[in-house]
Amino acid sequence: MQGLLDRFPNHKIAFLNVAQGILVDKPTVAHTVLGSCVSVTFFAPRAGLGAIFHALLPKASEYRLHAPDQTPYKFVDTAIELLVARFVRRGVPLHDIECKVFGGASALFAEEMSVGRKNVEIAFATLSDLGLRVAASNVGGDAGRKIVFSTSTGEIFVRMLKNSRKK
Repeated sequence: MQGLLDRFPNHKIAFLNVAQGILVDKPTVAHTVLGSCVSVTFFAPRAGLGAIFHALLPKASEYRLHAPDQTPYKFVDTAIELLVARFVRRGVPLHDIECKVFGGASALFAEEMSVGRKNVEIAFATLSDLGLRVAASNVGGDAGRKIVFSTSTGEIFVRMLKNSRKK
């Protein structure tokens, strides 16, 4: 990781835990580790803005015991909606935002429809519903990934993690 950080001198460093997100206008290297969770990165170079979140669950409406307004980055749909609204409030046209989707690995137990897969589907559907295009993605599979996002260049670096289930 240090070698990668050396490529981005004078950048702040931000680690995102589950249910966290950021929108920044200062050069930042944001990183997180994903299993079934999903991150979407947003890059608007003309506005000098970058954003990323780390969401645990697909749709806030499916979890009535949680207050999505208090934890918007916990859910893929509300995280996307919140960050897009923040870009719009700053006057950024949607066509100026480049989006990339990551994560959504299968859980330990094979389910008909895993949380990881649902997270990915909701990410793509929500972005599409808002008129945003996905420029790249690295999703699914059965191994987690570490991602590093440069908010100043829009670059994403992905390292697949070893899957301890494989024998």
